[in-house]
Amino acid sequence: MNYSFKHAFLLVICALSLFSAKAQNKNPIDIEFTGMFWLITTYNFQSSDPNWAEMLRPTRILDDQGRPFADNGSFGISVRPSRVGFNTRQSTSKGDLVTRFELDLVGGGSNVGETFFRVFNAYAEWNRWTFGKRNSVFMDGSVVPNTVEFFGPNGMVLLRNIQISYKLVDSPKNQVQIGIENPSASSDLGPFREDFTFQEKLSDIVFTNKLPAFTFHYRRNFEKGHLQASWVSKYISWYDRGRTPDADFSGDAWGHGTNISGSINPTRYIRLLGSFVTGRGIQNFLNDGTADVGVRANPANLVTPVNGAPIPFYSVMAASEIRLTETLSSTVAFSRVVNDTFDSQLSTSFQSGSYLTVGLIHKPLPGISFGLEYQYANRQNANFVGAPDLELPAAQGNFFAVNKIQANFVYRFSKMN
Repeated sequence: MNYSFKHAFLLVICALSLFSAKAQNKNPIDIEFTGMFWLITTYNFQSSDPNWAEMLRPTRILDDQGRPFADNGSFGISVRPSRVGFNTRQSTSKGDLVTRFELDLVGGGSNVGETFFRVFNAYAEWNRWTFGKRNSVFMDGSVVPNTVEFFGPNGMVLLRNIQISYKLVDSPKNQVQIGIENPSASSDLGPFREDFTFQEKLSDIVFTNKLPAFTFHYRRNFEKGHLQASWVSKYISWYDRGRTPDADFSGDAWGHGTNISGSINPTRYIRLLGSFVTGRGIQNFLNDGTADVGVRANPANLVTPVNGAPIPFYSVMAASEIRLTETLSSTVAFSRVVNDTFDSQLSTSFQSGSYLTVGLIHKPLPGISFGLEYQYANRQNANFVGAPDLELPAAQGNFFAVNKIQANFVYRFSKMN
């Protein structure tokens, strides 16, 4: 049985179990089945990673060697953003127990680029507690703009993360939430593993998660908008499995970051959104995350001639949503990520990337929408200063940009039992 059938089978079993529980429990369980059919057609005037062809990802504009993926011009049709799932609600003596389970078709891991089931949401909420996979506490889900493009701006925090979180304050005007989350981390060692003098040693390096990521946010709601301040800190460690007394590439570091986000509604027809994120070593929390840890050459140290360090960065996102008529709206979204890369990072390393979309969305009927959007993204790789002691020549990072036109059809549905 392949994984797609396993996920679908598990979904059916869960649903049947809930029906059985509803019939037997004194406190009945309300069940809502939800879904979204999302059809995308895209024309890319340049090229990008075919595994993410229908999504606008600046990190996927150039390959691992810093080159464009293909000749200019490509067309594609996809249904990968489509989702299906169910929600439940059950009354208890200490508040409602709410669960949500959703699958989409984006794929990932060994199934990247395929139309394949992936867990989108899987969590339970009860008595201010949250358990499972949902929006990170570090994230502000209410500033995600309503774009035709499914993936969204690269520089905003957008991560559905496995977590245990608790709302210390949960009122209409104020919210304070803390959490521990899956930390994860990524490195910029890939090119070094192929070209670097110490490639055999770097191939022995593995990342280890010794502590969870610690997250916090405070949110203040106003009559015409909101403001949220979020914070994250995580411990990053890497282990050299082939270490010896004469050569050891193991190391560790702390990553941390701040996310300031908010919205304002100057009129009933206009909504403005924005966020600013800064920190180091927490890029995996960004929507289109880059490497958290970069390589630093350290030739004076014979035991550790190369070490790692969390990469500093900042990112911005700004968007406007304007309702033009009762059925027609417009969204403009811009975002940019800038890494303060190290001199020793190769010219294949991501340094900065921008995202821009301008679109129209027509909603002729409840649950049905059509969208048309112009999309632009670029990527600039780092300039490598060279390391003569390590036999690495200087190299200039490439710049590449893509322009796309995308249209979609979306049908959202739900059914209460």
